[in-house]
Amino acid sequence: MFGKKKVEKPKNALSLVLFEYDLILNNELKNILTSIKLKKKINSLKAGKIFDNVSLKFDLYINDISKDKLKLDYRSDKARDLIIEMLNQLKYLFIKLKDEDFDITSSALSNINDEFENVYTLRETIRKKLKDLEYEYI
Repeated sequence: MFGKKKVEKPKNALSLVLFEYDLILNNELKNILTSIKLKKKINSLKAGKIFDNVSLKFDLYINDISKDKLKLDYRSDKARDLIIEMLNQLKYLFIKLKDEDFDITSSALSNINDEFENVYTLRETIRKKLKDLEYEYI
């Protein structure tokens, strides 16, 4: 009776990618991103495997919504470009973290929280754009 509300997967390709992205962010990366925000030590082996797995998923999503495979109108095309940019920025941050062996105190990672905030801001921009386009998952 008071069970968890079931969320259906969106049928639109761009909405589906954002749905999957949010699931990954809230399930697989939540603990790691919280540790980064709090500047806690991260298990590099475990985080490396998670980041590799997530990067592969992001590559698949980028491939699925590429211009060759998915034809969209002009306004949706801009949203697709923003989604691809967001996924690539997050992958770049993973690579940057991995190169520094997940040492948050490293000087190369001093502004990593700001870069993650930029990715979150980009997600909100995409959300507004898709809301204007009346997509089902925002």
